Amino acid sequence: MKQTPMSKKKKMDLPGDQNRRGAFMVMAVPFLIATMGFMAFGIDIAVITMTKTRMRNAVEAAALAAAQQITDAVQTTADDIQQGQDVGSAVQDANSIAVDAAKAMAEKVARLNGVYIDPETDVKFGKRYQDASGTFHMVWGETAKPYNVVKVIARRDNPAEGQQDSKLQLFFAGFMSDKTAAVTTSAIAFIEARDIVLVLDYSGSMSYDSEFGAMSSYSMGKPAVEANLDDIWNTLVASGATYSDTGKLKFPADGYGKIDSAEGTYISSYDDDYIFQALDLDEVDSSGNLKYPFPQEGKNYYGNLNGQPTGYTNKNLWKNYIRWVRTNSTVNNYGYRKKYGYRTLMGYLVGQRKKNNQSEDLWRAPIYPFHAMKEGVTLFTDFLDGLQFGDYIGLVTYDDSSRVESVLNDDGILDTVDLGDELITNRYADIDTIQRHKQASHYAPYTGMGYGIRDAKELLESHGRAGARPTILVMTDGNANRSPSDWSLPGSWDWDQVTDFDGDGQADYATSSRDKQYAFWQAVEAANLGYTVHTMTVGAGADRNLMQAIAKACNGIWIDAPGGATIEDMQAQLLVAFGKIAANVPPAKLLADPESDF
Repeated sequence: MKQTPMSKKKKMDLPGDQNRRGAFMVMAVPFLIATMGFMAFGIDIAVITMTKTRMRNAVEAAALAAAQQITDAVQTTADDIQQGQDVGSAVQDANSIAVDAAKAMAEKVARLNGVYIDPETDVKFGKRYQDASGTFHMVWGETAKPYNVVKVIARRDNPAEGQQDSKLQLFFAGFMSDKTAAVTTSAIAFIEARDIVLVLDYSGSMSYDSEFGAMSSYSMGKPAVEANLDDIWNTLVASGATYSDTGKLKFPADGYGKIDSAEGTYISSYDDDYIFQALDLDEVDSSGNLKYPFPQEGKNYYGNLNGQPTGYTNKNLWKNYIRWVRTNSTVNNYGYRKKYGYRTLMGYLVGQRKKNNQSEDLWRAPIYPFHAMKEGVTLFTDFLDGLQFGDYIGLVTYDDSSRVESVLNDDGILDTVDLGDELITNRYADIDTIQRHKQASHYAPYTGMGYGIRDAKELLESHGRAGARPTILVMTDGNANRSPSDWSLPGSWDWDQVTDFDGDGQADYATSSRDKQYAFWQAVEAANLGYTVHTMTVGAGADRNLMQAIAKACNGIWIDAPGGATIEDMQAQLLVAFGKIAANVPPAKLLADPESDF
């Protein structure tokens, strides 16, 4: 029998169907409740995450800003340090003073980002250092001074409601057991340690300001050079230097026969043999020994001292000095022709016998600008020692060629140093000892700046520490005038690209000198490896355009010490310059906080 529509409807409403529909509703209710709970939980998690992200961004900015206060304090200290001050104490004092400024800055920056911190409890200071194995460590608190790390913490963990650091109120926490959540995050900013290679000019021009030619009114002037020559003589007398084989004083206070005054004894003769005798330089004592041997021994091919000059050698050395005083036009120009005294003798040694294998004791004397550079490097090493930010240094010197300085074992010098494989080191005193025992034109007279930069680059590649900022400081008083004979700029080199500092598409520096090109190219090669290259110039003869361009192209700073009317001006300027480089610590960087929960 055919079913009617009514019978179909009745079939759809059977009791079993009603039971199944009721069962689904029973199952759906808890499922919906659970879903709503998970949705609420997800929304609250999102709120917590967004809050923590905002807090994290704020503390990162606050930590960087706080660390910058320490950086600024260190750099300000460099401007304040004067010769003779306790550099280490000055640096540590500045570091301590910076703490209050760092706390205030951290609080301000966090507040401006809408996050509360308590500067007394939420800003912590410490030190990050690297041990001999290359592993980094961090220590916190007073024992960590001077600080190079700042940690800023943001907390929302106060159970009391209505406070700036109250726990975070959750939107849907009614579905869960807790209506609030504690949120804490932190950030660490540290001042990166540096591997710094000093690249120093040891060419002959580094004694020019103590030579007779500097008596020009366009240079140091006659009174300044005369005073400096007197200072050189008095320093060598006070040194008590003796001949290696006889123990006789090289620089007796009463001089050499009639060479017994600063102004000098005038002898009109043109006969060198006659003058030699007239000055009593041929006199002997009761034992037949020379009373007045030439005051420098010189060294042989192997670097060994020759011993006290005697006989023909001694007479020839004195006669060379006599001939210079008698015939040199510059000596004549400034009124010292045929005047045999301390000033002309010092002028002769400094200007004519400046290499260490000719005059082994000139390293002891204040010869400029070399001595001012030495004083600057001493301040530099003292500054790093007082700073204690984990900086390491290496030493490269250049003239006709270049070399990494790591050993001091010169004949006739008691001090010895051997850095071994520690060519970039925190043995600041040893680096200082090496450089203080050198003199202008110690090895050779010319200026191979590019060789020095090349050696510094290779030294950082081979001995630089992982995690340290590689930095090169190039110092000169002259123009680069040496480079490899078979070298030329690469064909792809484009000055318009390399030195377009103002962005107008045109080179702001270019040179056709291969020697200068070689120095510039070596510096850019270092910069391409991520190294920072700072430059420093001193004196009227320096190529300031080249050195400024190198610094700009290599993300460094250029400091000019032009010299001045006095030796004191020059020395003060170089002390400031070296202090600024030592204090030019890198900008603070963020470091992952192992204790952070985010």
